[in-house]
Amino acid sequence: MDLPLPPLLVLLIDQGRWPRTREEALGQHRRPWVELTRIHALAPEEDGLYLARPPFVTVRAEMARNPFWGDPLSDPGGIDPDLALVLGDFGLGSDAPILLDYRLDLAQPQVLRLLWSRSEGNRWVVAAPDFAGFAAALGLTG
Repeated sequence: MDLPLPPLLVLLIDQGRWPRTREEALGQHRRPWVELTRIHALAPEEDGLYLARPPFVTVRAEMARNPFWGDPLSDPGGIDPDLALVLGDFGLGSDAPILLDYRLDLAQPQVLRLLWSRSEGNRWVVAAPDFAGFAAALGLTG
């Protein structure tokens, strides 16, 4: 199933406010696209943000090439791998991914992030009820 991208995400990509190319995506390491205060507002324990470039892939596709996604540390039971697209990560390689989660609504997916917790176990939590809220919280729409 092809999951429809939120129209705002398509617009941000078209306007160059979301990474479009490999070079733009990698450039986030030298010059972040989002202020640290905004990242902390969404995820207080995180210190970076990596926005993935299109084409976005499902978690199922990631599971085929990266064992992390099937590991209990990634809480694979907390998502549907066929209904989740990988949007990014709180720092490339940080194992704190950000997903569009289509389980509740194909037209308005919520945004989830993997919260690491030694005491409660790692789990998926809502970062924003929809993509528009996520983009606004990051300051990408203004």
